[in-house]
Amino acid sequence: MLTPKRIHALPLQLANQIAAGEVIERPASVIKELVENSLDAATTEIDVTIEGSGSQLIQVRDNGSGIHPDDLCLALSRHATSKISSSDQLSQISSLGFRGEALPSISSVSNLSLISRQHDSECGWQIHFETDMPEPVPHPKGTTVAVRDLFFNLPARRRFLRSARTEQQQILTTLQRLALSRFDVRFQCNLNGQQKLNLPIAQTDAQQLARIGKICGQTFVKQALVIDQQFDVINIKGWLGHTEAHRPQADQQYFFINGRVIRDRLISQVIRQAYADLIPAGRHPAYVLYMTIPLDRVDINVHPTKHEVRFRETRLIHGLIHRAISDELHGQIRPVHSVPSSASSAPRIAESTASYQEHQFSNARHESSLQIAFPVNRSNSTDGFQLIQVLHQRFAWALFQQQHYLIDLPRALSTLRQQQFAGHLQKLPLQSRPILVPLNIPCTAAQQVAVAEQQSLLDNFGFELQPQDDSLIIKKIPVALAQLDLKTMVISVIDAVSQKNMDATMLGQHLLNLLQTTDTIQPQQTEQWLQNVSPSECIHQSWCRKLDLLTLGSLFSD
Repeated sequence: MLTPKRIHALPLQLANQIAAGEVIERPASVIKELVENSLDAATTEIDVTIEGSGSQLIQVRDNGSGIHPDDLCLALSRHATSKISSSDQLSQISSLGFRGEALPSISSVSNLSLISRQHDSECGWQIHFETDMPEPVPHPKGTTVAVRDLFFNLPARRRFLRSARTEQQQILTTLQRLALSRFDVRFQCNLNGQQKLNLPIAQTDAQQLARIGKICGQTFVKQALVIDQQFDVINIKGWLGHTEAHRPQADQQYFFINGRVIRDRLISQVIRQAYADLIPAGRHPAYVLYMTIPLDRVDINVHPTKHEVRFRETRLIHGLIHRAISDELHGQIRPVHSVPSSASSAPRIAESTASYQEHQFSNARHESSLQIAFPVNRSNSTDGFQLIQVLHQRFAWALFQQQHYLIDLPRALSTLRQQQFAGHLQKLPLQSRPILVPLNIPCTAAQQVAVAEQQSLLDNFGFELQPQDDSLIIKKIPVALAQLDLKTMVISVIDAVSQKNMDATMLGQHLLNLLQTTDTIQPQQTEQWLQNVSPSECIHQSWCRKLDLLTLGSLFSD
């Protein structure tokens, strides 16, 4: 019989390491906690230095208010904070940090040093892992935290870190999110001696868009749509990605509540639903949105990383978010290029005007749905489909063996293309062909890293992409996908391989999805296509319907 174990208090160091496991998952987690501390200290400048993958050195320096010398030791103690002092304040939290867990958690899994100088002090004071008391040192006003040898005492955690490039990219992504949350702060980042981020303070609309362009790309900025909706004490403003600029994954979705970076699954679903009837299934919208809400209506103390929130009136708030975005997308949006670039004395997201320009969503695919059916020359073939008429540039009304059929042309083309390509996927590697005139695709540093890491996967699928400065050069593409628009296809593939844990199965499915089409079909194309398909194979497909008496009668049944 086992002897019952007694309950005992954990050693402080072990308790801190356990707490660190909830908050500090990787080097990017350290960046988030340290930069948020700097933002809470009313800084206007943040400089980040990274060595290696971040596990060697992470240093964050700011020009904020600093820490009193007598509080330095306390700053490394658990549950010690300057942000709150009573439970009543939990419902009125405006700071990014408040639990007093970040610094002790980080120091328990690294060699940490902290130097801080308040604005009325003559020198800075330093405390680090080898000393118990602060020491005076020269230092500019503000605080510098240096984290060395992250997870040195947790080899299992260190082994689970990804490649250096991946961890570096996670750090840059985290910094970019934080930079979008505070336009009134200058952000700089140096990685292994190279400047990777330089974002000056952005006060005007033009400056803010310039910062967004550096993070989201100029394509987003040029097509973005301004939103500024006020609901009593709740405001939603920012930029919505155009419905034609949907993405294969949710990698350009930024949502902030009262200046805090939020990655809440339910909020993401609400926004996705607002776009639901405007973008294809399986695609994702891009957006940079800011919500301002009274502090007592939102609880941020529900997740260790504070990425998720709980609203006092969840359905109401979700409904307002959906309504604001849906209303704007359905015609009450002004293009971003119409925003004036006048200066402002304080950072802001976008100017609100009394009226919005009506945005005309482009395109023939919407207009074609309003066109009437038009006749075409009938085929004289007796062993295949005889085309009678094309309806709305989408449906083919055809005759085969004295039976009438209605064919959904985009679905038919998509299905047949996918079936053919699925056969190719069973015989990897795919055959490739060179591009006669290599095409240059602008891309981010993160995308270049992803392409380099997934080179063998891309080779297996017939793609050859070569990095060149801030772009990728398309050298080869798979023969089986030659019918697709080259630029659109490759941009989509680059986005796909940038996803976490992308493998051959996932990339194959992604390429299959690209073969779906909603294009309108011209009558001449339809007639040619019908001559090349086997009616006996088509009439049993879901995209082909027999127009018999039963089917036609059901259209008029009560």
